[in-house]
Amino acid sequence: MGNWSLYLIWCGTAIAIAGLVVLTAVQGNILLAYGLIMVGLTLLICGVAGRKQTQTWLMTFWSRRSVQLGTNGFLSAIAMLFIWLSINGIAAQFPLRFDLTETQVNSLSSQTRQTIQTLKEPLKIWLFQEVDDAEVTPFLENYRRINSRIQYQFVDPDIDVRLIRRFNVQNRGEVHLEYGEKTQFVQTLAAEESLTEAKLTNAILRITSDRQPQLYILQGHGEPPLDDSQKGLVQMVKALEAQGYRVNALNLIQTPNIPADGDIIAIIAPQTALLPGEVELLQEFLDQQKSLLFLLDPNTDPNLDSILEQWGIGLDQRILIDGDRRSEQLGYGNTAIITTRYGTHPITKSLDDDISLYQFVRPIAVKPTAGIKANSFLLSDELTWAESQLPSPDATFDPATDLRGPVDFGIALESQYREDLELPKARVVVIGNTSLATNNGFSQYANGDILLNVMNWLDQNRDVSLAIRPRSPENRRLQLTTAQVNLIAWLGPVIFPLGGLITGLILFKKRR
Repeated sequence: MGNWSLYLIWCGTAIAIAGLVVLTAVQGNILLAYGLIMVGLTLLICGVAGRKQTQTWLMTFWSRRSVQLGTNGFLSAIAMLFIWLSINGIAAQFPLRFDLTETQVNSLSSQTRQTIQTLKEPLKIWLFQEVDDAEVTPFLENYRRINSRIQYQFVDPDIDVRLIRRFNVQNRGEVHLEYGEKTQFVQTLAAEESLTEAKLTNAILRITSDRQPQLYILQGHGEPPLDDSQKGLVQMVKALEAQGYRVNALNLIQTPNIPADGDIIAIIAPQTALLPGEVELLQEFLDQQKSLLFLLDPNTDPNLDSILEQWGIGLDQRILIDGDRRSEQLGYGNTAIITTRYGTHPITKSLDDDISLYQFVRPIAVKPTAGIKANSFLLSDELTWAESQLPSPDATFDPATDLRGPVDFGIALESQYREDLELPKARVVVIGNTSLATNNGFSQYANGDILLNVMNWLDQNRDVSLAIRPRSPENRRLQLTTAQVNLIAWLGPVIFPLGGLITGLILFKKRR
């Protein structure tokens, strides 16, 4: 065995040297060189291991306790390294991310996910600035991870003049979308105005939509104006336009016809009765399988009974009272209803336990009607009741005239008389409250989400999933008093070290 070992050692050495010569002299035949080196090293190791002196030394070496412990430690380290690499590999293939922020600003909303998952063509996000000084790359990566068809690129506006002209860029920091042959301006990045999910997702909705639904808001009966006053509707209008709607006022006295392009008509807080001719036009609009939205205040009679009764709807003249006065801590009276309970319906299925707030609510009664499918999606809880008298701060429940909660005040209705359910159906939503649509109430809690989802459901021609609208980050600043600032200044250098020293002295004394 000794002679064979010597032969293997000499042959292995010679073959390994030949491989090194080939590697240095013949640059093109790298595989042959590495093959010779591997074969040579293998023979060399076998030859050395086959010698009796080597075997005796190895037996002595491995019998040492220090070597055994060192080997166990080395193998344990290799095993831990392998486990760590495996976990990282699995995490890279199946990433899990947790967002602990208040409004989930580091996660994409369900509406965004559903919107970008259904993209039929590649979507390119162009950012006209040479570097990411606004730090939007992690934000854009959230979109790209959900759909690889979404790509983004930073462009130096001083170099790529062709793209500047193509997108008609006017300012550094502009963000544009490209989807097929269509382009869409999103916004201009600035220190005080970063790119948010609300703006980007709404821009994607606009550029991917094949049509713009038309909403008409009825005017001429004391309804809230489409302006920025406290009881105006401009916030709702802007939110709808951001999602691709066209919104216009409609006065049936001045224009005694409903435009043919209308998809939805909203009747919001009329203070005087509609004329019979106007009611007939609304009925004809419904007969065309279109949609109507009614937001109606308590103690008003808009003369809409001829339409509502056909759909099984009755307007209760009472007003809801919160018997537990939960809204008083928010600065409202007992006529403000706070709810986290919603019916099972596409309008509210994504709200979970989100809070919504309504001031001055009238109950909506519904009775089964042939050919009409009705669902309650807004309702109060057991601590409320419908008050028959004028509300007062010390109102009490009268079982003879009042109605104990839960009480419905938001009903979604849909005609069911068509055999082919794929064809458009007339849809009606009746809500016994108007504050959620006004500038004062639209941005409160989930009010805006509910109203946008109502519009999306009424627009039955629009293929947009109902979900929570994208969130913008809340500005949460910690306001500290001078005493609190001084306390924090003393905590690190003085109080914590002193506490550790005292604890150590106490433990030392106990041990002695």
